[in-house]
Amino acid sequence: MTGSFHRRLRALLISAAALVVWMVVPGTGWDRAAFATVASSFVNPPLFVSGQGTRADSWKLRAFSSESKLDRRNAPVIVALEDDPEGFFQSSPPAPVDLAVIFTNFHRLGVQKAASAAVLAWETPDPIGLAALEKSLARFDSLVLAAPLSRGAAASSMPPAFRRASISLAAIQGDPSSLPVVNRIPIPSVILGGESALAGFSVLEAEAAGEFPPLLARWEDRVVFGFPLLTVLQRLNLPIDGVEVRLGGYLMLSPTGPIVPIDDYGRLAVPLRPLRGDAEISAEALIDGGDDLFPKQAPAPVILRDDRSAAEPSTRTFSRNLSAVIAAIASDAGLAEVREYPRLAPVWEIEFLAVFVVVLTMLCRASDFKRLLGFLLLAGVCLSVQWIALGMASVWLPGLAVLAAILAALVAPWLVRAPKPDREIKIQPARFPEVAKLKAPAKKAAP
Repeated sequence: MTGSFHRRLRALLISAAALVVWMVVPGTGWDRAAFATVASSFVNPPLFVSGQGTRADSWKLRAFSSESKLDRRNAPVIVALEDDPEGFFQSSPPAPVDLAVIFTNFHRLGVQKAASAAVLAWETPDPIGLAALEKSLARFDSLVLAAPLSRGAAASSMPPAFRRASISLAAIQGDPSSLPVVNRIPIPSVILGGESALAGFSVLEAEAAGEFPPLLARWEDRVVFGFPLLTVLQRLNLPIDGVEVRLGGYLMLSPTGPIVPIDDYGRLAVPLRPLRGDAEISAEALIDGGDDLFPKQAPAPVILRDDRSAAEPSTRTFSRNLSAVIAAIASDAGLAEVREYPRLAPVWEIEFLAVFVVVLTMLCRASDFKRLLGFLLLAGVCLSVQWIALGMASVWLPGLAVLAAILAALVAPWLVRAPKPDREIKIQPARFPEVAKLKAPAKKAAP
């Protein structure tokens, strides 16, 4: 009778452990860690796991891909500042008053977010034209400007526009000493906008223009960003301090993306291919352009780009790759497509658990060695099925509930074992005194 009761109690403990974990664990940190651990055997890290692991919001996985995909729909609208052979503007290169006219036409055409990849700097600017330019720049809701950076013997303080668009050096993950170091703007009197404008670097004089453009640089105890990266943050209305940087891994603009691979030196680790902007309009066309000049569904901001043939070679390379770099950052280039791993229907998961619960209950009747060996084999079977289901069927099984049931079966014998008495009482047999035996009288010797 007692043995039958113990067997029922063991089955109850095992079933309760499996059921509780099956109901509570999905969506928790334990479940996420288990999913990431199993998924890491199929794809190389880093892994980007999203979702809650529930039936309504199943686990989703993204990983790096060797194929670069650039979505042209993420390319910006470009206003090209060209050589102006017909003399539309006052001077060549354009004077501050010419740039003021260009940005005023931005406003006329309904642009609220603007960016200038063309460096706004002149040796002896006209004060009236300069005032008009600063007034037109201050009217934008959001403004990002560009300037080259270099490293010199005499360091200068970081301009406020660059400081607002930077993060602390301690906020990045990895070795910051590998980042290129800058400490000044090599061009004097660069216009960097008003109190709300942001500034990013266009080129780094110490870095040769190559296939993989730099996105990060170190200035004092801060990390400054490249101009293309800031325009994507501007487009998505994302804060600067929300950017996660892992050198040699990735750059995540927000918890929900976009995500772009970078190398140890803060350079874009995605091979680029030539890509035109979503629309490329000459600056001269703004003078008489109608309200439909800019595409209605085009992504913000509208960017003024320096396409003059007299520009520096590094500037021309920067302008040529600008659309592709922005599209690569905004398109999650270098990442594979999102894969979803749903759970089974409740009835199927319960049947899956029931098979293991029945086997565990039967093993509890075996000897200690056989029981332990059976538990190990059953755990191996559970892990193998979990691995195969994720890799081949893209299904996430309740493996943690099975492991909880195995643990419950392992400790169940100690929980249901009958208690032993504190001291064994041995009953000794009663001893009686021995009765002396009577001796027979000695026989007398015959005479």
